[in-house]
Amino acid sequence: MKNAIVINIYLTTEKGEKHPFDHPTPLEEFGKKNTFFDTLKSINELEVPENEEIKLYIFAIAANEITKKDNIIYEKVNKLMNESRFEYEIYTNTDILNLREKYKSDFFSVKGYPEIRNQGFIIPLINKEDIIIQIDDDELLRKNYFKKTVKILKENPDKFIITAPYEKNGTVRIMGEDPVKSWKKFSSMDMDIIELSKDENIKESTFGFGGNMIVRKEFAEKMLYPLDVPRGEDFSLLLASRLIYENGNKYININKKQNIFRSYYISDKDLTIIHKPPVEAKKDIMFYIEKNMKRFIMEWNMFINQEELKIEDLKKLSNYLYYMIGYQDMKEYLKDILKEVEEKYTDQNTERLKEELLSFMDKWNKNNKNRFEDYKKVQRDYINFINKIRTN
Repeated sequence: MKNAIVINIYLTTEKGEKHPFDHPTPLEEFGKKNTFFDTLKSINELEVPENEEIKLYIFAIAANEITKKDNIIYEKVNKLMNESRFEYEIYTNTDILNLREKYKSDFFSVKGYPEIRNQGFIIPLINKEDIIIQIDDDELLRKNYFKKTVKILKENPDKFIITAPYEKNGTVRIMGEDPVKSWKKFSSMDMDIIELSKDENIKESTFGFGGNMIVRKEFAEKMLYPLDVPRGEDFSLLLASRLIYENGNKYININKKQNIFRSYYISDKDLTIIHKPPVEAKKDIMFYIEKNMKRFIMEWNMFINQEELKIEDLKKLSNYLYYMIGYQDMKEYLKDILKEVEEKYTDQNTERLKEELLSFMDKWNKNNKNRFEDYKKVQRDYINFINKIRTN
């Protein structure tokens, strides 16, 4: 089997530049303070079963689609990759733009998290990889990670996307305090972790992490990360996949209840990634709340514009998604959160946050946009695009 391990490296090239990433590495510090060296070291130590091939795909992405320092980025990454035990390919913004021109396709994009994640599907598919494992450059793999991946996939030929835990500070639990009581951002994630960690049996769920995702080529050929979300692209993918499973897609003749679109989670020690982010994403609390609420508003719009997956059924698949988007009236829920944010964070510019999010909510009102319908059309175009490039 041909296996791709995709690693995303997020970089800033200018001091003080605004960017869409949670904790990118400044280019001048890359190779000194970033965690990629430890990530690569852990990959080099993987046990690889006989007849299994591994190829690394490194996406070294400068924020804001900047290309002027891509040569420096390539040189720095390649210098570290000389230590790789496995064959590898490095892609910078320039390389993605060149592919965009070559194939005349907007699917080649480095605009933000979901667009970058999609490169980790598309390019391995071009190279005819069978399995795609997506991680980030602040994560360590345990020695038996790949060996266990192969075993689980062989034991579960009917499962096409599997996620597994993150371990941070010695635990897989999500122990952070919710920013406000009305917004169960962390406690609902922890509910899922507790439930999914009761044993090591594989469980159907829409809970999972993009930095620890195992995907068969058949899934990557048919599903793409929903575009434009500012963060949380992993949950956006799992939600979109479930909605396609429940509703089908008339634009590309996908019938309801096709197993390929069901997602799974397994609480297995060998598959548990060790996560060592250099900076907490929630350090700037107003920025954190804004990005997350925008993402949940977009996901809510997708959810509320479909028919088959009911709110009570969403809860069975993920407490987290249920508490974040399981509402008929998202605006009232948002107002409750903003009221509490205003009362708690008196030293912050909460008025700007309130205006921004209420305006964003109006933009994504159910009557103004239909993200699920739009996604189905994009999925149709994506599937046709993948079929075209794979036959050439």
